[in-house]
Amino acid sequence: MKRFAIALSMLALGACAGGERVPVRIYDFGLAPAAAPAAVSVHVLAVTSPAWLDVQDMLYRLAYRDPLALEPYAFSRWAGTPPAMLTLRLRQTFGTLPARQARCALQVNLSEFSQVFSRADASRATLHASAVVYRLNGDRQRDQLELRLERDAPTPDAAGAAAAFSALADELTVLLRDWVAGTGYCG
Repeated sequence: MKRFAIALSMLALGACAGGERVPVRIYDFGLAPAAAPAAVSVHVLAVTSPAWLDVQDMLYRLAYRDPLALEPYAFSRWAGTPPAMLTLRLRQTFGTLPARQARCALQVNLSEFSQVFSRADASRATLHASAVVYRLNGDRQRDQLELRLERDAPTPDAAGAAAAFSALADELTVLLRDWVAGTGYCG
């Protein structure tokens, strides 16, 4: 009798586990927009971030319920970590010049990268970062820029977050390209 109960329990658990699986959606920033060749000689360092942002989870906050809690989407992921995807987008814009051939270096540190819901049906992508550009000739000249970018998500879900973050990544590269050129360090 005990064996029968164990077998019945195993069968019941197997039926629960055998349900239809929801496929995981993988998002990135899409194809990079066509960019003019960089007018500056810059080496783009890898974007850095705190450990909790260096994951492939698509993170969101329910600001109306618990603004301090970051939650991952269950069935949606980034193709790479946000720092890795931003590094790629920056190098697609600036080029992949090695440090020994560049006049300056650009370092970006990501401090926020999450979808923030103000209500259940309204959200925005939020990207906070700091950037430092410095000369590589040893004269220690440098400039720093703080960035706080936000973009409304077209839909209150992971697909909406991906669309908004794609637009923010493009906006970030344009802002950094213009700022780096304006410093005069890399021309």
